[in-house]
Amino acid sequence: MGGGKHQINKAHKSRFSSKSSRNIHKTSVKDRLAIVKNDRNIGKGARAARLQRNKMIREQKKAAVLKEKRELTGSKCPPRVIVLFALCATVDLEPLADDLLTLLSKEFSAARSETVASSEYRTRATVLKAPHGDLLSCMEMAKVADLLVFVASARSSCEDTDSYFTDSFGSQCLSVFRSLGLPSTAVFIRDLPTELKQRNELKKICTSSLATEFPEDCKFYPADTKEDLHKFLSLFKEQRLKTPHWRTQRSYLMANKVDTVYDGNSEKCTLVLSGYLRARNLSVNQLVHVSGVGDFQLCKIEVLKDPFPLNSRKNQDLMDSDEVHDVEVIRTLVPDPDNQESLVAENTPDPLAGEQTWPTEAEIAEADEDQKQKKNKK
Repeated sequence: MGGGKHQINKAHKSRFSSKSSRNIHKTSVKDRLAIVKNDRNIGKGARAARLQRNKMIREQKKAAVLKEKRELTGSKCPPRVIVLFALCATVDLEPLADDLLTLLSKEFSAARSETVASSEYRTRATVLKAPHGDLLSCMEMAKVADLLVFVASARSSCEDTDSYFTDSFGSQCLSVFRSLGLPSTAVFIRDLPTELKQRNELKKICTSSLATEFPEDCKFYPADTKEDLHKFLSLFKEQRLKTPHWRTQRSYLMANKVDTVYDGNSEKCTLVLSGYLRARNLSVNQLVHVSGVGDFQLCKIEVLKDPFPLNSRKNQDLMDSDEVHDVEVIRTLVPDPDNQESLVAENTPDPLAGEQTWPTEAEIAEADEDQKQKKNKK
């Protein structure tokens, strides 16, 4: 074929070559078996290590999920905050909050606390009602809510907005909540008819009307009867709640009790707050921010006995129950003056720091002499 390449053939064996010279390029059977055995061992070891690593990863993930579940339902976890928000002014939140607290505490009392511990549902919860019409209070409640429950009525008639179930204030709050960052959300539908077919149709209409206002994972629950609320609470105790990222960056406290202590004739007072610390640990040397007031130093931190224990003793009499809810100080933390953060956040400017001083007579005379010497040299 055309081209300048040469065909190179394999050299022919010599006729009188010895057996050893012919097999010099071959590998012995012993060495070949050793190589194969080593390759097999390497393959088996790599596969065993890979299987062991995958098994460890699965066990770590299971342990992390189990730890998170125990923290959510354990006695050391602070109560979950459920904030009820009415989408329309005609929605009454009072009976809904009473039904939730009754299911959790198994009792009804006029002086009942908003925080209850339920041994049946293995959870603790704080139920708050957002005041309709007060935007600032609704924002503050949404900042600390673990679950934000929007309550809609199937019989509401809000004709001032595009949505039939949300009035103008509800639409404004929804826009503000989305800008702040929504926590886990749910929607309760109230005032549904008792007839099953009409009930399902009206629920579908309400769901399709409100679905665009909430995240995709938001669920809709009928909330007319205690059976409906029981189904919700059974799912709520196992639910993995999500929180905005900015809330996990620092510790915060939602005060259950607020008091002030005045020191004699001084105009200043000491603010005493009690509640559950959330998100992160708090150092007694840090500064704390009080909403709407400013930054302050801590006088001390008192670790109190849990007023709402999850594993309470059964069949307690009145005296025992009173002893459980008494305030008992377990430990007191006092700030260190050398390590405590200062309230001074900015440097105080000195008006004379940048001023230039006037030269003295001796400095002026010395400057004149230097100038004459330079002239004489020239």
